[in-house]
Amino acid sequence: MIIESSYRCKERRHVDTVAAYFDEKASMWEEMEKHTKSTVQAAVAVMAGVVEGSRVLDLGCGLGVMIPVYLQLDAAHILGVDISQKMIRKAQERWADYPNIEFDAIDACKLTGESRFDSIVIYNAYPHFMNRPALVETCARLLVKEGRFCIAHGTGRNGINSHHDAVAAGVSLGLKEAREESAIWQKLFEIDAIVDTPGFYAFAGQLK
Repeated sequence: MIIESSYRCKERRHVDTVAAYFDEKASMWEEMEKHTKSTVQAAVAVMAGVVEGSRVLDLGCGLGVMIPVYLQLDAAHILGVDISQKMIRKAQERWADYPNIEFDAIDACKLTGESRFDSIVIYNAYPHFMNRPALVETCARLLVKEGRFCIAHGTGRNGINSHHDAVAAGVSLGLKEAREESAIWQKLFEIDAIVDTPGFYAFAGQLK
């Protein structure tokens, strides 16, 4: 019990550290986002199985950089989740005219409720999920039968890791090679797409 309590306290500190980091960045994120948009976004949505009528869960959504792609594919409902309350408030303002788009400022692994999603996307955010086994379990719990997930970055692993080397301690974890990184997902998912190039990093799969 003492060990479990200590672990939970440590995990809570990680969550708070990441939230504080992105709260601080929220005011400048829109400008930063202009330099992170990528031609791979459409491919990410397709790898995640987003089609007309899909219910999409976007984890680590930021200001909603992927939302235009979901709308182009005629997704029925989009829930954007981010640990930063300031980021979510800005996202809500940006997408206020779209009744099929909702946002929640919460640790993704704390999501509850009966809603299930056809697709889960984590775009340019995976290094900030510190408890990855818990993330795998959460995604499996929140997807419909045979639902899909996709984790992706609009640049390569070396570039991502180099960028995060300069980020404060406790905010991110480095990316392994995509095939190795995807291994912890294989217990609950059939991994059917892996990309690990200088310009695009991604892996995706379907719930078993």
